[in-house]
This record gives sequence, C-alpha cells and structure tokens, in this order.
Amino acid sequence: MAVKLEILISFNEDLNKHHVEYSTAFTSCSTHEERQILTELRTKLIAEMDNEYIGNRYIN
Repeated sequence: MAVKLEILISFNEDLNKHHVEYSTAFTSCSTHEERQILTELRTKLIAEMDNEYIGNRYIN
C-alpha cells in the first residue's frame, strides 16, 4: 500500500512568477482512506502555498 504526492515549484525570473505542478500516484492496493488523506493533503498544501505566495506578493 503506497501513495505518492509530488509537488514541483519553479520560479521564472523573467516573469517574476512561481509555477506549481503536482502529481499523485497510488498502488493498486491503496486503501480508500489513504487516497482520501492524500487528496486532502494535496488540497491543503496547494491552498497554503497560494496563500503564502499571494501574501508575500511572490505571484503577480
């Protein structure tokens, strides 16, 4: 049983903008609870990053 969340954050200096990409992966024997936890974690992390970047004016 395994799940994976990968988040890639890059910064374009010319545009002065961050770019965030994410991907998730599950094994065939991942439980519903594991998938749900991963989805919640992804949602919270993306929301937190959005708040942080906007709050610090990293994203135009």
